Amino acid sequence: MNKTFRFGTLLFTTLLLCNVAFASFNKSLWPKWEVTNPLSQEVISHQEWKTFLNTRVMTNDEGINLIDYPNLTDEDIKLLNQYISKMSAININQYNRREQLAYWLNLYNALTMITVAKYYPVESIQEINISPGLFSIGPRGANIITVNGTQLTLEDIHSRIIRPIWNDPRTHYALNNGSIGAANIGKEPFKGVTIEDQLNLAAKEYINSLRGAQVIDDKLILSRLYDWFKEDFGGEDRDVVLHLKQFASESLLQKLNQVNKISVYNYNWHLNTTLGVS
Repeated sequence: MNKTFRFGTLLFTTLLLCNVAFASFNKSLWPKWEVTNPLSQEVISHQEWKTFLNTRVMTNDEGINLIDYPNLTDEDIKLLNQYISKMSAININQYNRREQLAYWLNLYNALTMITVAKYYPVESIQEINISPGLFSIGPRGANIITVNGTQLTLEDIHSRIIRPIWNDPRTHYALNNGSIGAANIGKEPFKGVTIEDQLNLAAKEYINSLRGAQVIDDKLILSRLYDWFKEDFGGEDRDVVLHLKQFASESLLQKLNQVNKISVYNYNWHLNTTLGVS
């Protein structure tokens, strides 16, 4: 086999892996999880999650929230596992929509964090190849929790529950996939009673960060988040721009008014860890 052929095969395989990694980003409703109790006033406690976030989430000079993975203790891991176990035992169908959304957002983030902690040290969550399938990348497709007697993956929670049930693009700013390029992991849990304000704040924070949107020399540079999930933001470049304008700062808004198409997408898959941060 000559070198040119081997290189071409390797390049094709790499591109295939990248494409397959994001092929599951289409949303597909799982009807079982639509059940809700709109009259419920019950509140889910996320105290263990709050304690962990308050202790182990740190903000760097660029405004990026990082997880102190290098210094996690057995008690930290125990606390995370206790929280996840408690969430697993909840009959989420008995709660109203606001409590349900807060539940799923917090659970997704906690599951991502405990998964990384289990395999740490890694440079990227994509190195945690536990999803089934020859070409699968990362942990998104692995069954990692049972809720109401049903096994769920991170992909299930994201694209079969949160995205199709709520159809709210702001939820992308509430979920952290373990990377620098993602929206910040919050220092406080999401709560049903404050979920609207929390989603708006998360949207503003991400869109106005360098990870979210920039306009340089009249070229709009966006997170690849807006490419992977473009359908959630309207489907066309102009729809994405209109979405950004809703949450843009005055300075960014002025620049967005001068563009109508997306020039470049980028994304940083490095792990959001405090390693190397003073």
